[in-house]
Amino acid sequence: MAAEAKDTKVQQVKQELKDEVFQKYGLQVLLAVVAHTMTLQTEAILIRNACKNDLAKAARISSLSNAAASLMGLLVNQIGGKLSDSIGRKQFFLVGPLAQFLTGIACFTKPDSIAVLGTFKAFKMMSTTFSGTVMGSTAMRDVFEGKELAVKTAKAGSLIGLAIMIGPLIEGFLLKLAKPGNERITYMGLSTLGLIAALNAMPETLPDKSRKPFDLMSTLQSANPFAFIKLYTHGSPAVKKLVTIISLQTMSDGKNLSDTVQIWTREHLKMQMESIRNFVMGYGFASMMAGAKLVPWLLKKTSVWGFTSLTNLTNFLGFAVRGLAENIYLFFGALPLMLPGVNASSTTALTPVLNSHMSACGFGVGESTAWVNNLRVLVGAAASIIYGYFYAWCRKKGINAGLTFALAGTLGAALPQAIMMLTVRKEELETDNK
Repeated sequence: MAAEAKDTKVQQVKQELKDEVFQKYGLQVLLAVVAHTMTLQTEAILIRNACKNDLAKAARISSLSNAAASLMGLLVNQIGGKLSDSIGRKQFFLVGPLAQFLTGIACFTKPDSIAVLGTFKAFKMMSTTFSGTVMGSTAMRDVFEGKELAVKTAKAGSLIGLAIMIGPLIEGFLLKLAKPGNERITYMGLSTLGLIAALNAMPETLPDKSRKPFDLMSTLQSANPFAFIKLYTHGSPAVKKLVTIISLQTMSDGKNLSDTVQIWTREHLKMQMESIRNFVMGYGFASMMAGAKLVPWLLKKTSVWGFTSLTNLTNFLGFAVRGLAENIYLFFGALPLMLPGVNASSTTALTPVLNSHMSACGFGVGESTAWVNNLRVLVGAAASIIYGYFYAWCRKKGINAGLTFALAGTLGAALPQAIMMLTVRKEELETDNK
């Protein structure tokens, strides 16, 4: 009886930790995306103004900034992930909020400087990705696994939709308070949000007994931003194939196209600030409902293969349609097609399977999470540069710049689907974590 009571108490403590991690992770996702979306229009306006209304130059600056964030993240993610396996996860969740606070102060002070706007845009994105995506995903892997991890991640991800509604609403409110030409006021809101996010203290998910001994030399060696190559040199065939597919799916992530979307809606579709805000909020609501209801339902009703194939298909069709012409109805009409798989939702079923294969290879949770994220970051950096320069090339040649969206659908959905169909055996998608 005593042993049974003790076991019940242990299970209760584990469940309480799961509940707390899920709630805090969801709030962290919400605040991180609000931090990104509450300056979308302001950021685009200030960069455009700093570039003297040269749209091609503004697109290149934004894409290079996104790429710089990705490349810097390679180093930060790798060192941070390795350290977290030794000293715990909790303290690393403060990196993003601190960066948001500093970015708000810097851009409010120097709103006409291309160097400041571009540098701190990259700094904010890199830091928020590290504390939110890398550390958040690591904490979730510490307490969840298998299909439970997939469903919980999808439900937490539904808050991205809510954040996409809240961010523009805050930005619109602040811009109404500001006089024309004083759009920088939203960056003070960003600093305030950083302070609020710092109060959302995540619990420690890595117990002392599970931590690896701290090794200074090993940590320094982990500074190699390309250590993710170990996934290919030491990983199983399944790891190599799955991590390649998941990384390519990153190319259709919204963050890699957000600058293109802002330019497209403002300069090509001639949407006004309030119309853009309303569209983003509507998209956010639809994404929230899809993440909370549709994606978890699909995960339960379909196989890993079926879910991934379906979401790759809908992503490809959605991106292919939305930029066929400078037509607001095409742009809006493509939205339903994108809901099941956009913003990395298409990776939801494959990720727990990859986690299981990586654990079977003996890779540490924090370190391997950083490796996967770094590879996705590298692919995302390439995507940002490709899309920015492809848009500029289309403008120069007089070609429909909306084909940038079709390119994203091809690289981020059609290509990974082709690789999965040609190389992955369905038995490789079956693990012990159901």
